Amino acid sequence: MPDGETMQALVAGLIAGATGGLATTAIMLVALSRDRRSIALVSNLRVSLPLLGIVIVNGMMLAWTAVGLVLGALFLRAESTRPGGWPGGANLMFTLLVTGAVVVAYGAATYVRGRATWPVSATAATAVLTLGWLLPALAA
Repeated sequence: MPDGETMQALVAGLIAGATGGLATTAIMLVALSRDRRSIALVSNLRVSLPLLGIVIVNGMMLAWTAVGLVLGALFLRAESTRPGGWPGGANLMFTLLVTGAVVVAYGAATYVRGRATWPVSATAATAVLTLGWLLPALAA
């Protein structure tokens, strides 16, 4: 059985991941509902919108929760090698690493799409807030 510190970091990752999953699900559903091409594609495939919504919610929750659990374990490692907080969170190194990874992913998504879109920007901000700030705050 894992010790209390390990469980606290993993539960923090689970909560932060679930929070990010819910937020990005809302972002994705709003973006899809505003895009005429997406609506036309769904109507051509004859997929019911509630079923599509359920698939999106479950997929986003599973993906974000898995990332949160992995980052919870990595936070434990970061806390053991470089402990210490800062006024905005529990571990500055961990927050900077997560923010750096999000910036790289944001840059790649912007490059592939050819421009920065609000759903990509909102998802990046959600990732930094939930995984870079909320996770260490809950795990500390």
